[in-house]
Amino acid sequence: MALIVKDRYAGEAAWTEWFEICSVAGCCAENAAKLRAEIENAMLAQLARYGFSAEDAAGDDPVTFFDGYFKLKGSRETAKPLKSYFAYRIAADGLSMLNFVCGTLFGSRSGRIHDIVLDWIVTLKGWKPRSLRGADGKRHLEWENAGPEDIAQIEIAAENDPASMVEADNYRAQAEKLLETLSRKIKAEKPKVALLLYATAQDVSITDAAVLEGLNTAKSRAYAIREKTMKALRWELKETEGADDPLFVRMLLETCEQNLPDGTLAKMGGAQ
Repeated sequence: MALIVKDRYAGEAAWTEWFEICSVAGCCAENAAKLRAEIENAMLAQLARYGFSAEDAAGDDPVTFFDGYFKLKGSRETAKPLKSYFAYRIAADGLSMLNFVCGTLFGSRSGRIHDIVLDWIVTLKGWKPRSLRGADGKRHLEWENAGPEDIAQIEIAAENDPASMVEADNYRAQAEKLLETLSRKIKAEKPKVALLLYATAQDVSITDAAVLEGLNTAKSRAYAIREKTMKALRWELKETEGADDPLFVRMLLETCEQNLPDGTLAKMGGAQ
């Protein structure tokens, strides 16, 4: 269930305006007020789930941090803002703005709100978060660099574990396994499979010079190879647990990026 219930949803008009500029303050007064209420509530609610109060924010504006996260966050190799990737996902998945906001952004299982607030805590406290499984089988969020009198470890019940911490490792392993399976099925090297999936997800033309070079094939073969790969992918995803989870999609994209043929990402200009 989304952290933000639908009756708190600021509305499509408000989020559409925000998405253009990633600035609540830059939106019209009516939309800005609605957005501030929704974002602030989500940020502070997630902060509390990590064991911190609004007082720990020491007057730092959660809305300003939220805006900045989308303006500044990009892939590891490019400064292109994160909103560019989400804009593509909205279009590619045919998401309504409501589903994007209440699911992809603020979803309690895998919403990006988890990562945003973890980054916020790092900024506020200077601590580094690390997820560990204790002897009781439950996940614990350990804060490295925390002083002896600070909260060094916060227990999070399994049912409240943020998916971005608990599921990420499992999804990365699944993504690696998926690439290996596809590689065997279509009889292509793993880096080439990763390139086909990555280029398709990032809306890079299959006939892009860097893609053709990475695949080491001609245009006439590239389309056939991609079709074969996507057909195999659709089949495998039916048997992949959590394949419809936005976090799995994110981990798969990252795994593909990490497995690209050497030098290909730079030649494509980084993540789209």
